Amino acid sequence: MSTIPPPRRSVISRFTARADLLSADPASEQIVIEVPQPFSNHNGGMLTFGPDGFLYVGLGDGGSSGDPQGNGQNLRTLLGSILRIDVDREDPVLRYAAPPDNPFVTNAPQQGTRGEIWAYGLRNPWRFSFDRATGAL
Repeated sequence: MSTIPPPRRSVISRFTARADLLSADPASEQIVIEVPQPFSNHNGGMLTFGPDGFLYVGLGDGGSSGDPQGNGQNLRTLLGSILRIDVDREDPVLRYAAPPDNPFVTNAPQQGTRGEIWAYGLRNPWRFSFDRATGAL
C-alpha cells in the first residue's frame, strides 16, 4: 500500500482561550499564515511578540543542502526570513497586515516583494532576541 505524505508546511494559527483561561479551544483555530515547505529541514523557528507589539516569525530557507531554491535571497518568498506582522489588523487578502514601516512594504506592490519581511538572507533563524535597552532585534 502506497501513501502520499501530506505536503510540508509551517502554520501559524490563532486560537480563542477557553472560559477557564487555561487552554485554547481547538475548534476556534484561525490560520493566520501557512507557508509551504519544500524540504524537511530548516522549516521554522522562533516566534514572539516584540516590544513594539508586532509578531516576529523566524522561517528557515526551506532546507536541503545549500538552499538549492535560493529562498534566502528571494524577497518574493517568506522563506529564509524573519517576518514582522501586525496580527491586530488585516490586509484585504491576508489575516494580518505588514506594518507600514517594514523595510520592503513600499516595494511590495510594484516588485512582488513580501512586505512582511523584516530581515532576509537567513539559513535557519531558529532563535533571536531583542535588546532590553533599545528594543532592537
